[in-house]
Amino acid sequence: MQLLKSSLKSNRIATLAVILLATAYVVPELIGSKLNQQTATDTSSGNTATKIKARQGQFDLASFDAALSEVSFQLDDIRDGGPVPRFYVDRIPADIPDLNDVEERKKTFIKLVLPQVLRVNEGIEVQRERLTGLLEKKAAGATLSENDRKWLQQIAVRYREDTVDPKALMEKVDKIPVSIALAQAVEESGWGTSRFAREGNALFGQRVWSTGEGIVPEDRSEDETHEVRAFKSIAESIRSYAYNLNAHPAYEDFRAARAWSRAESDMTINGLQLIDTLHVYSEKGQEYVDNLRTLIETNNFQDFEDALLAPEQLADNRP
Repeated sequence: MQLLKSSLKSNRIATLAVILLATAYVVPELIGSKLNQQTATDTSSGNTATKIKARQGQFDLASFDAALSEVSFQLDDIRDGGPVPRFYVDRIPADIPDLNDVEERKKTFIKLVLPQVLRVNEGIEVQRERLTGLLEKKAAGATLSENDRKWLQQIAVRYREDTVDPKALMEKVDKIPVSIALAQAVEESGWGTSRFAREGNALFGQRVWSTGEGIVPEDRSEDETHEVRAFKSIAESIRSYAYNLNAHPAYEDFRAARAWSRAESDMTINGLQLIDTLHVYSEKGQEYVDNLRTLIETNNFQDFEDALLAPEQLADNRP
């Protein structure tokens, strides 16, 4: 681990241009939004899930609590190894800053974000399993079908690889440590209370430079043109964030450390071992990394590292 840390620390000096480019590298997934609560099929896993959708400005804590009352969602049980309900909320409640009880606000935010992070990771794991199987067949000399060859090429293009490079793709097509995703969402959105989170589901501070595609920061200087990327849903925000970490060149050290963590920890990824590589995510550099570490340790986010979504037969399907 010391060798890894030494290697990573030697690369920690990043320019502002790299940081800004890294935070801007997003590929949104368009998701429709409807004013109602509905039971629907989670296409990433084939399981049935409870989804709560609302138009902008029409979803508040009262709506969230009403929906939550129909689902068994106890964080203490999850910390002890229980399943996470497939409970997906489309938006951040607009009045979440009014929740004055700090602990309740934290619990609310975790319940909003945790299932969505696991859902995104579940989809990535499906891709990774198929990728692993096809690469093993290819290495053994087996002939791949035309569909499989086309799929491999598509994955290579999506993850910015010129060829189907097994090592590079296996490092990129991998899940995001849950503890890191939660900590970054908290750090970037203030437990969901920021204007960017409430108005645009922007949980990770990703930037764009195309006028009108995001939310203009109130403290932006006249000579700056960046906006904070807005998303139609929490899920879209998390998918974009995960793709950013998995594909952008700025996070090569993060992906290398994640692959090392898998190899050293019997396939379990430890978020605390990776956060030193995320100094390039923010202009704050090492201060940002220290903040993430404090958030993970103070809030015991590592308890959720191996959390799993409830299987179909345990999913709560009540509207």
